[in-house]
Amino acid sequence: MTALFNLFYLYDPWLFHVVRMSFVAGLAALAVLAYQYLKKQKPQGIILPLDSFAVLGGLIVFSVIPLLLNGTKDLSVIIMYVKELILFIFGVGLYNAFYANVNGQQKVVRDLQLGVVVQFVVGVIGLLGASFMIDFLLSTNAVLPSRFYGSEQEYRLYNITATAFFQLSLFYLLLLHFLLAYNAKHNTLPSILVFLMLCIGLISGRTFLLLSVVSILVYFKWRYVPSLIAFAILVLLLAYFLPENPYVAHALEPVINLLHGAGFVSSSTDTLMKNHLFMPTLKQFIYGDGMYMTGELEVGRYYGHTDSGFLRQILYGGVSYALVCFAVTFYFVRKVALNWFDGSWKFILSAFVILAFCNIKADTFAFPGIMFVMLMFLSLFGNHGKQLILFKQKEPKDV
Repeated sequence: MTALFNLFYLYDPWLFHVVRMSFVAGLAALAVLAYQYLKKQKPQGIILPLDSFAVLGGLIVFSVIPLLLNGTKDLSVIIMYVKELILFIFGVGLYNAFYANVNGQQKVVRDLQLGVVVQFVVGVIGLLGASFMIDFLLSTNAVLPSRFYGSEQEYRLYNITATAFFQLSLFYLLLLHFLLAYNAKHNTLPSILVFLMLCIGLISGRTFLLLSVVSILVYFKWRYVPSLIAFAILVLLLAYFLPENPYVAHALEPVINLLHGAGFVSSSTDTLMKNHLFMPTLKQFIYGDGMYMTGELEVGRYYGHTDSGFLRQILYGGVSYALVCFAVTFYFVRKVALNWFDGSWKFILSAFVILAFCNIKADTFAFPGIMFVMLMFLSLFGNHGKQLILFKQKEPKDV
């Protein structure tokens, strides 16, 4: 049961493009928590992370400043951070309802593994061309421009999630990094999980293919070698024998280019360098333009028509705003490290190598995608930080 709540909350699928399941799971978790309290099943009370709420509240307040300085009315940033706060409240409810006990960490890691298995199974069935599965998986995603459906990129939608493309790759990158760090400390996860993670990460996008190497090198174990070899053989076989398949040609473009002597490059990297990276003006560096989103979905809805997360943040509020987004992200990464890995700087720095590289390509720092929701949720599993315990109940006496 908790694995289902976990999957719906973290992967945030839509129910046939109508109902957003992260909100359903969050509201259901709050209802379960209220029922547990009424039935006096929460003697330890309900734990609220005051410091985390303060950080998110401060981010919202700080995000108003660029609007005031520039006299603009682009409320998209405020709206997305309010959404982030609401999702965090749901996460607090989920944590208190199902995981706020002595084995909470082990329980959530088990649920994360089950989610990986589910995504691997449905992804493979979709890639094998089962129309019933493809129709179902496409119905769980946010509605995208029509050019993506039936294209060489459609395979990237074969996950039970609302999120597609870069944000999904980012989610799987951090999930892999977290699970490998957890296994480095506890050595309890099956090695086959590495193979499954690499496969579903490859479905999510080419960013994962490149940056997953960082996590594997940082937390390498010899018992991962069979899974790594199996994945490498799978990739090479697909790239060598099926290079004309549109899905293979897109997913493994860097590998195919390497096999043909063109170097480990991809068209998306070239597009980023040519069209989305540019030098902001001095005024934009100082306090931005107070604009984040504009334009139609088909032509590019972000101000400046840039994909780069660093540029989007600078264009909105200048360098100071970009630094605040970095600081908020650092806060949650460090809190995860404190609660799970004894404050490991190995985890913090290697995670930021991944996140900083990804922020060049698209929004990463403090962006309310499923990666950041997962990061905030995992930060709850421990005692570090300022906590307030509400509604503490007396233990029932033995008669």
